[in-house]
Parts: sequence; structure tokens; C-alpha cells
Amino acid sequence: MKVGSLFAGIGGFDLGLERAGFEIAWQVEIDPYCQRVLAKHWPHVQRYGDIRAIDWATVPRIDMLCGGFPCQDLSFAGKRAGIDGERSGLWSEYVRAIRALRPRYILVENVPGLLTNQYMGRVLGDLAQSGYDAEWDCLPASAFGAPHRRDRVWLVAYTWSSDARGWAEQFK
Repeated sequence: MKVGSLFAGIGGFDLGLERAGFEIAWQVEIDPYCQRVLAKHWPHVQRYGDIRAIDWATVPRIDMLCGGFPCQDLSFAGKRAGIDGERSGLWSEYVRAIRALRPRYILVENVPGLLTNQYMGRVLGDLAQSGYDAEWDCLPASAFGAPHRRDRVWLVAYTWSSDARGWAEQFK
């Protein structure tokens, strides 16, 4: 399966998915340092900069779209500006990509603050309006052998076709 990586950072999602047998088709990352790291490890993968400037009609189609949109405005440690805050408001760009590309699967990561109040409702509502259903859970890094807790919300969304539901059932 081909994957498009949003908010790629230094490629954590990309590395894990690649090791699981996925092919990274392209990456979106605005930070110059992160772009250099991505270029070193994925020299032949197309990279895009500012997600707000991408014309999705020109981007190769993928099977899965992944990424952890900025969490600063949702985090309990932050100022709680919300899902329309300056950084976390980039969720709307994630949705724009979803609606343009129509991938079969979407993988989202974020902080537990996403689960509070209207934020998760907004994410699930945007996905539903785009034709996707979703499963999610909050998992600590320590559950996977890390020496720290670091809770994260993981969401897998899929189109409303029966084959996608079967794929998502594997993760329950």
C-alpha cells in the first residue's frame, strides 16, 4: 500500500509503516531541519512544504494518509486554544487533503487532549462528512516497551466499504 505522510516530522510514522511493508509515496513537512532528515532517509520520496499551499489535484494518489497534526492547542500542557487554534487548526488542512485524495485508510495520532469536549467530535464529524468511519484508542508508550508513559490517541479511519471494516477489525 502506498502512503502519504502529513506533518512528517523526522519520519517516525514513515519508518514504522515502511518496516511494516508500506511504501512511502510522499511526505509533507514545513520545518527545514526535518526536511533535511527526511531527504537523508528517503532521498527518492517527493516532499512538499507548507500543507496550506498544496494543490492536492497534483499530488499522487495513495491508499493511506497518515500524520499527527499539530497538538499544541489541544494539549493539557498548552494554552488550550482548541482545534481552531493557530497550530492545531491545521486539522482543517488534513481534512482538505482527505477530501481531495480519498484514501482508503487514514491514520491519525495526537495528544489525549483531543478526546476532550468538542475536539474529538469535530474530528469524527469531519471524517463522517467525508465518508469515513473511525476507531480510536488512547495508548501509552509504555505499553510498547518505552520507559515512559506518554499517552497518545491513535485513530484509524476507513471508508464505509465492507473490506475496510474488515481491515480495521484486525486492530481491535
